[in-house]
Amino acid sequence: RWSMVLRDDERMLSFDEARRHGVITPMSLNDRCGGRPNKVRTTKFTPLTWLPKSLINQFKRVANIYFLFIACLVVWPWSPKNWKSKIFPFVAVLLWTALKDLFEDMRRKRDDDAENSQRCWRLKRGEADGEDLEGFEEITWAEVLCGDMLLIPEDAAFAADLILIHPAGGTEAFIS
Repeated sequence: RWSMVLRDDERMLSFDEARRHGVITPMSLNDRCGGRPNKVRTTKFTPLTWLPKSLINQFKRVANIYFLFIACLVVWPWSPKNWKSKIFPFVAVLLWTALKDLFEDMRRKRDDDAENSQRCWRLKRGEADGEDLEGFEEITWAEVLCGDMLLIPEDAAFAADLILIHPAGGTEAFIS
């Protein structure tokens, strides 16, 4: 008998014929992301973090720091320029860029939801009341867990993190 020690960044998937599904190591891998480790999320913001993160990203640009400096200078009473002519355009540009970031992030969320809601077929796991579960159940891509055996129909889209075990039609598969 031998034992295996995995580094922190390593994972292992083994298949047990009796259980009919994969066993993953470490076991906590499927607990990530609220038990949905395959859910895609490419959004940058939440409603709470939208404005602060957007402003932080905007002030990474030297031009915005320059205009902030100019805006600070014109608020002093000895400034020859009217503060309204500098502050309002600067705030309008910051707000416009923040709204553009919000719009782009909402589009990313819409695309994420469409990707996560795509359907696939998973081999049923375990036993129910002593009888074997036979066949497949339809699930969304967000519900796929590490170790699941999936049936992907020919010419159907599939997630990039799958291992091809057997292609339909023999020994070859073309993936584009």
